[in-house]
Amino acid sequence: MKATDQIQAIFRRQLEQRRQEIAGLERLVQTLLQQQAKLNVEQKAAEAAGSAPHYVAAMVERRARIVQSLAEVDVKIRQARDGLSEAYHGVRRSEIAASARAEQNRRRAG
Repeated sequence: MKATDQIQAIFRRQLEQRRQEIAGLERLVQTLLQQQAKLNVEQKAAEAAGSAPHYVAAMVERRARIVQSLAEVDVKIRQARDGLSEAYHGVRRSEIAASARAEQNRRRAG
């Protein structure tokens, strides 16, 4: 395998890893949003039923952790998208370079 082929393979692997990472993070966001919605319903029901204040306070704390987790995942998604963009451009650069080399070789052989 040529060095250029190896570089292309590395960039493609990075591209796929970033795509998978983003998909996993997006699934995590959906899970957290579902937990947050469920928690909102539970908290409203607990408040309406006159539950103990410490029980409601625990729900508020849990919601705060979910919000913090959502913010952290958002940052990770942005970083992963930046990495995806870098990997994509790396693939494109290596493909363009390989195409140019192939064209040069055809002209020399022509």
